[in-house]
Amino acid sequence: MSWAGKSGIIGKIRSLLKRIKQAPSVSDQAAVAAAVQQWQKSRDYLLHDSHPSRCAQSMGITPSQLHQYCLRELGMDFRTWRTSLRIEEAKKMLLAEPKAHISLIARRVGINDRSNFSRLFKEHTGYLPSDWRKLQH
Repeated sequence: MSWAGKSGIIGKIRSLLKRIKQAPSVSDQAAVAAAVQQWQKSRDYLLHDSHPSRCAQSMGITPSQLHQYCLRELGMDFRTWRTSLRIEEAKKMLLAEPKAHISLIARRVGINDRSNFSRLFKEHTGYLPSDWRKLQH
């Protein structure tokens, strides 16, 4: 085998070993899960659009840990998950406050733009917020 072939294999082995060392341990995964669950329980997802890295920082974990947790445990990226939490909260508010304006509910769940909120709501439920509210009553 040539030196080029050997160095390529050695490089791949080193890269693999580096990834193994960087892989989170089971206890790290449990700590990340606990941090994410606490963030969800505290309903910080309702805060106005915050970059995922700032959310991770508020959880006490790295953006990479948050990203990996969401993909591995939730099957979606962080933004999609946060949006689904917000839409579920909006659905509760739409039912509890039938006279509240859609734009007010949108702001309460952390989405300041009514048209963006309506678009996201429809993507998640198949209905515009006002239509969904009517169907529920």
